[in-house]
Amino acid sequence: MTDWWEKDVLTMRPGIRKRLFLLMLLGCTLGILFLGMPMLYGIYEMQSLVSGKDEIISRAVSYYTTDFAKEQAQEQIEGEAEIRAGIMGYEAGMVQADVQYICDELNSILQAPGKYSPKTIPNALYEVVPRGTVYVHFSPELVQKGVSPELEQEIRRVANIATTMTKLGEYYQCVFVVSKHGYIIRFDAKKEADAISQLSKEPWRHTYDARKGNWYSSGLKHSSPAYTESYLGTDGELVLPCVTPYYDANGIAGVVGVDCKPDNFLPVEEEGNINFFALGSNGEVLLKELEEKFTADFPLGQDLQKSNITSLSFAARRMVKGNIGYRKLNFEGEEYYLSYAPVPRQTWSVGTLMEKARVTKAAKDAQGRMMGKMDELNASLQRMVALFAGLLIISVMLAVALVSYGSARASEFFCRPLRKLMEAAKEIAKGNFSHKLEVIPEGDEINHLAACFNGMTDELERYEDEIARISFETSRIEAELAAAAQIQISLLPAPLPQNEAFQLAAAMYPAKEVGGDFYDFFYVDQNHLAVIIADVSDKGVSAALFMAVAKTVLKNSILSGKTESSLAEAVALANDQLSAENEEGLFVTVFAGILELNTGDFTYVNGGHNPPLLLEGDMLSYLPLTKKSPVLGMMEGIPFEEKKMCLGKGSRLFLYTDGVTEAMNVSGQMFTKERLEKKLSLLSAKAEPGEVIEDVLLEVQRHAGAAEQSDDITMVALNYAGRG
Repeated sequence: MTDWWEKDVLTMRPGIRKRLFLLMLLGCTLGILFLGMPMLYGIYEMQSLVSGKDEIISRAVSYYTTDFAKEQAQEQIEGEAEIRAGIMGYEAGMVQADVQYICDELNSILQAPGKYSPKTIPNALYEVVPRGTVYVHFSPELVQKGVSPELEQEIRRVANIATTMTKLGEYYQCVFVVSKHGYIIRFDAKKEADAISQLSKEPWRHTYDARKGNWYSSGLKHSSPAYTESYLGTDGELVLPCVTPYYDANGIAGVVGVDCKPDNFLPVEEEGNINFFALGSNGEVLLKELEEKFTADFPLGQDLQKSNITSLSFAARRMVKGNIGYRKLNFEGEEYYLSYAPVPRQTWSVGTLMEKARVTKAAKDAQGRMMGKMDELNASLQRMVALFAGLLIISVMLAVALVSYGSARASEFFCRPLRKLMEAAKEIAKGNFSHKLEVIPEGDEINHLAACFNGMTDELERYEDEIARISFETSRIEAELAAAAQIQISLLPAPLPQNEAFQLAAAMYPAKEVGGDFYDFFYVDQNHLAVIIADVSDKGVSAALFMAVAKTVLKNSILSGKTESSLAEAVALANDQLSAENEEGLFVTVFAGILELNTGDFTYVNGGHNPPLLLEGDMLSYLPLTKKSPVLGMMEGIPFEEKKMCLGKGSRLFLYTDGVTEAMNVSGQMFTKERLEKKLSLLSAKAEPGEVIEDVLLEVQRHAGAAEQSDDITMVALNYAGRG
């Protein structure tokens, strides 16, 4: 007795089973012929092509990879040059700002001497003064002429600059004030090997007259801080002076300035494989930090445009013109790359020397990797041909078996029940989830399918009810979040009454319904204004709750201190209270300051927050960071440090959270503090705080575009006008 397949074929009954069998068999056959065979042939031809031209393809691919890697390296060289030039420009501007700061303080002392008490500092001419101490020194001419009582009083008044010189002296080789009358007030940086100040040594002690230096005469010719030519200082080290004249009631009183070291402009790498130098507007070498083997080719003060090394002189001419680029150089048989770029806001150009091996290493590595990948590709193609051929044979055998079995089972078991399923599906589509199919107990797979179908209708009914419940719950949560957002807004301080001494504005824009940022401002007493900005480490409801607690604790701690002298203690007390029961591990960065409205004295504590920006006229700078600035809420008993400064009339403070500088656009690029600095520097000095916040917000939104806000944005702007 033949099986069902043989009987069907012999009798040629035109049933569903036969039609399904023939149709499925035809489809599998066509699929194998039209898909499998061309793919097998294509893989075989590709493997043959790769095998026959393996060397040519490998060489071409490796050359392309090498060229591409070299292009990337060249772009990296030019990019690094621009970065170093930008760093040098920024640092040079900060040095000039420091010099101007000392100059302004000197002008105030000399033009209003009655406001300053006389102060005595050691005289290096008559006693040994240790480094790290501000001292005075008299030139031989002044010693011979004698110090009049009036000049003695002037020196003792000018000695009030000692505090500022000591603070700035941590960053420079030397800070000095040279009077036209022949005395110099100076601060020498500390050194472990030599603890004596330079003018306490011989022969400078009895012979030194700072007015004979080229930098002194050059400084008298400028009206603002400017760099003069570099020279070897009294201690034999290379320095680049930045000087400017200062004034008394009669006009120019002398020159004030600092001696800069190379690392004041660019950090020196310890590995020694990065060498840099800076050229002035005439091609002269202003400063350098080079290995010993390059020293002879980069003489200090010499015009590199006239160098005997042709490639170096060519590069120097392009540097003087303000170009960006790189050039190969040869030193003692070794090749180097010289990359260069102009220094922003200066007439300099900075050059960096890098070994060729460092630049081309990526290209060589890429070439080796590509050659290895080509060998792996050839082997993979061979394995693929064999594997695909085997799979093709197995697929043909499985296709015939499955077609035979599938056509029979489909015609036998699914035709009649499928019609019932179709009718039932139509009822379900109408929304009649109560419609059921008849299920025979202990039936076959079709009956099991019917039971599953009935179960599906039950699940659909439950799902419909669940959707309604979830919709209701979602609406309730949204309403609660909206209420929480209104409560959080109500926690922020109301605008203060108008005050002639200052203008103040603040705004917070949460990334979610509720946020973790907050700000606060209030009067400690009639003459002291407290300003706070903070950022909780998390987002959402938990951060909002922690924000409310932190705001209350901070305000209560500051008000309990009563005066600005206890600000650090007040912040430490708030930290202890926030850390005591902080089981969630949340923390908050805080900047808190107290402004004395009569004098402009500003006391502040920075607890791990972004340093605010200070705008004084056209000058923009960051408030100096405190040495101890931990975040609040992590650990009890942490001490905090407070700093003090004096805001002049017209000074402007801008406080912000990192939601401003870290706002991202759709490409993932951040707004960055450089864009913030540029925007603030373009705003008018007469702009009111509210206008400043609106303009910064518009700039951030313009940068973000269609990107979703990723973090809370909070800003506080304060203009100090003073009283009277």
